[in-house]
Order: sequence, then C-alpha cells, then structure tokens
Amino acid sequence: MSTIALCMIVKNEEAFLKNAIESAKSLVNEIIVVDTGSTDATRQIAQEADATVYDFKWENDFSKARNFALSMAKSDWILILDADEQLRKIDIEQIKKVMAAAPSDVVAYAFLQRFYTPKEQGQKYGEWHALQEGEKQALSKESPLFTNFSGYYDIKYITRLFKRTPEIFFQGKVHEDVNPSIGTWHKAQPVKTIVQTPIPIHHFHFLKSQEFVQEKQRWYFELSKEKYKEAKDPKIAIDLAVGYIIYENNPLAAFTHVKEAVQSQENFDKKKETLVNDFMAKNKQLRALHELFQVLDMTKHDSNSILNLAKAYYQIKAYRAAIIVLKKLFEENPQDALIIEYLGVCYDNIKYTDDAIRVFEHGVVVHPNNPSFYFCLGALYEKAKEFGKACAAFGYAIKSGHPMAAGIKQRIEMLKKLQSGEHAHFTVTMGKV
Repeated sequence: MSTIALCMIVKNEEAFLKNAIESAKSLVNEIIVVDTGSTDATRQIAQEADATVYDFKWENDFSKARNFALSMAKSDWILILDADEQLRKIDIEQIKKVMAAAPSDVVAYAFLQRFYTPKEQGQKYGEWHALQEGEKQALSKESPLFTNFSGYYDIKYITRLFKRTPEIFFQGKVHEDVNPSIGTWHKAQPVKTIVQTPIPIHHFHFLKSQEFVQEKQRWYFELSKEKYKEAKDPKIAIDLAVGYIIYENNPLAAFTHVKEAVQSQENFDKKKETLVNDFMAKNKQLRALHELFQVLDMTKHDSNSILNLAKAYYQIKAYRAAIIVLKKLFEENPQDALIIEYLGVCYDNIKYTDDAIRVFEHGVVVHPNNPSFYFCLGALYEKAKEFGKACAAFGYAIKSGHPMAAGIKQRIEMLKKLQSGEHAHFTVTMGKV
C-alpha cells in the first residue's frame, strides 16, 4: 500500500498548525514541517504533533522552501497543506478510495480549495454556499474553527497530492505550483495524468486579520516583481497589473503588463500591436484595453487572475475598464455569480441602467434563489421608474431570504404609494460589491 508524507512550510502559525496536522494524521505516514523563522510556539506545536521539524532560511522564494520539504520526505506520495487548512474525515475516506481506484498513469490529484467566510462577506465571493444548521454542527464536531463561519465558496482546482519523484517539483517564487513540472514530464514521457476531484481542502484564511492579509498580498506583489524579471510569465504579468493598480495606483504600468501578457499569445499580430500603440499614443487607454481583450484567449490565462484585474479596476472606480475585463469573463462563464454581480454594479455606477438591468435579469434566470440579485434588480427597476417590476423583484428577494427583509417591505409599500399617485420620499440605492 502506498505511503503518504504531509509536507508543510510554516512561520508563526501557532493558532492553526495543530488543527491542520491532526486533521491529516489518519491519512499520512510521516509529517514534515519546514519552519522558515517562527518566533512563536509553532516549532514546539509541530514537534508535539509528531512532526519532524526542519529549519530553513527564508530566501523570498516559496518554491525553494516547498522543494526542501519534498527532499526530506521518504514516502511514495506527497500531500501539501497550509497551516490554516484541514481535511475532514469524510475527505480522507474519499481520498483513499480515489487513490485505490486510480490507473497507473495518475501522478497527481487536484482538489477544491474551500474558503470559509463570515456572513457579511458571503455573496461577495461568487457561488457562496450558506451553511445550514445541520452542516455547521457536523463541521464544528471536527474543529471549533468552523464555528466562526456562515458559509463558503470554492476555487477549482489546486494540485496538492502527487507522487514523490524528482520529476515533480514546485516552480515560482510566489504562487508556487507543481503543474508546470508535471506538464514537462508528461511531454517527455507520456502519459501523466492529474485527476481533478470534487474533494475539498478546507481553508480558514478569513480568520486571519485584515492587516495580515493585506501585508501578505503586498508582499506577494513585491515577490512577483522579482519573479517577472527572471521569466515573463503571462500569469505573473496579470498579477503584477493587479498590484500596480491596488498598491501603486498606476494604471499605465498595469496596462503595460496586460499588454505583455496578451502579446505572449500566438494570435497577437503586428497589426493589433500597432492599433493598440496608436490608441495609447492618443491617450485612449480604454480603447487600447478593449482591443487587447478582443484577442485575449482565456484558455491561455488564469481566470482568477483576470477576475482580480476586474476587481482592481473596480476598487479604484475605473468602472469602464472593469467592464471590458468582466465582459470577457462573462463570455467564458455566463453563470458565474460573482462576475454577474460585478458587471451589473459597474454598469450601474456609470449610469448604464438598462445594461445593468439586463445583467441582473440574466442573473436571476441562472441563479433563481439569489436574493442579492433580486434586490439589485428591484433597485434598478426603481431607477427606471418601473415600479411594478421593482415591487415584484423585491418580493422575490424577500422570498429568497434576503437579510434586509423588513426594510425591503417598507420599500415595497413606498413604491405602491407611488404607483397609486401618493407622494413619497426615498432614495434608490443598490449597494456595492
């Protein structure tokens, strides 16, 4: 029977580490923890949890630390967990079944990464699933960390379990990944398969302070700058574009990196480059961005990075630029709730009410139980002075469980007064993403 090593890199994770290790113990045969400079009780907690702990001098390179951990393992397979993650018992049983049934060409498994969030952050993250009371109780029995959350959203897919072999290793100073090495191995000696499973790895990122998260994201941005000097990868280019918008308020530098990412595609010809350069020379950055996204091939780029670019434009209120990006994402995935919400809100912010209405009308068709979409649609109908439609949409928002039901009922009553000719004072607001 195959053996598995849990390999982790950590720094100051005393609040989470024991939970992560204990959750995986029944699956793994050895535990490798690489400490990159903790000043709290992380090392002691790891040792008490039966881990073998190694010190590693941090060199601003996640892959170096990860690959050092791999080099210390002796098992047949490697499992990667971060300290603020865990497996459930049911997940472990599924992993065992999937591995037992796998053909010989399978060299790795990719999992869902399930991010748990508090209620107030819920539907800001796409297909957010509200935890029912029974679900929450079942989760809480396995870890008290689950009690802090009201729901979750999933990101697909992240490779976290793979064969221990020199052919599989991490690449990238930041956002490190083993998939490129597997792809190279596959080309040299086919066939090598990565199985995408619906099994989740449960992630507690949102328990960490906002200051910690922001500092880490800024740190990733600085590391990405260094990484891009070594290799002009299109994903890093988009990530840098996001960073230049958020951290340096430099849309021009962001555009340059978006252009470099698109230029890496085979279909980017000289005529398109000339057209883009002409628009930039005339200070028509939106037209230039539009031309780039006309030829941007989503199969060649990371969709999460592209979505982060749209969010970055939204954050600095560059709504028209965000719309250009979101329309490309919408073409590829017209059912994604987060894309729908951002696109509709951006149209509303530039007072394109009819376009915003069409977006949210589509939203309630593909997500008929989304109360936020009905609420936004109701607010937009108000702006268009279609009060009957607004009342109906607000009614569906209440039926779908919108948390502001009492206020929405008052709003409906005011709209009914308007329809009957009575005078009423109120302000139409749709909210923010």
